[in-house]
Amino acid sequence: MKKLFLFAAMLLSCVAFAGAQDVQEPDFEFEPFVLDGQNAALGDPLPCENAYVKAKAGASMYIVGAGKVKSYYYVAGNTSSLALDNCQSIVINTGGKSPMQTVSINRFDVLRNKRRFQNGELGTFTGASAGNDKNAQNFRYKKYGKNSVVIPLSNLEPGEYCVSIINTMTNSKSAKVYTFSIK
Repeated sequence: MKKLFLFAAMLLSCVAFAGAQDVQEPDFEFEPFVLDGQNAALGDPLPCENAYVKAKAGASMYIVGAGKVKSYYYVAGNTSSLALDNCQSIVINTGGKSPMQTVSINRFDVLRNKRRFQNGELGTFTGASAGNDKNAQNFRYKKYGKNSVVIPLSNLEPGEYCVSIINTMTNSKSAKVYTFSIK
């Protein structure tokens, strides 16, 4: 009887261990990958591009000294090298942290030869507003494996987007963002 019980326990643990190995997570934290939905395998990593900060003041700021200054992150080129469908998903290893604290998905405004998103505003009378609220997209997520989350792109409209890691973008003149396009 003891042998049967031991055999059953070993068989159950092997089945549980084999089931846990099905999920493939990114090796490094905060590097997003495309999730291949057909076989739940990691696809291509999102392209990592340099973003630089530039501030623009309204004409009234120069003329009367009152107005608003807006801060933007700019990325060279008018499109990402990675085009996705909105039926696909992204996987990010967040180290077990909530992506709402560390990850932001921003929609770019496309200019002639660059893309940008607003990340702050300072008004003479309204004060400062930090963050990229104007271009930040609402997203859902679900735990994926031990330390990762999967973010479906189903609520995104066609356009240019980036995944930005919030804690790496503070107090700097440049940052790294992970870009993609939705067809």
